Amino acid sequence: MTVVLTDASHWAVFLGMLTITCWIAAGLTAVLATNEEIRHAEIGRVSDFIIRGLAAIGVASAVVLTAVLVFA
Repeated sequence: MTVVLTDASHWAVFLGMLTITCWIAAGLTAVLATNEEIRHAEIGRVSDFIIRGLAAIGVASAVVLTAVLVFA
């Protein structure tokens, strides 16, 4: 039995993996940055920028994923 994937389903799988990867990386960065902030009692601007950037990329990827699935 062969599974035929359309171009839209390839994009959906790729965008889904990108979304999950970005959100996992943002969460991991938040946990590691929080640990560092507790030790040094200061807020890290770079880690905050990375967390927000990864979360934004994840949200954008989820929106594009939804658009691909709806319009394909």
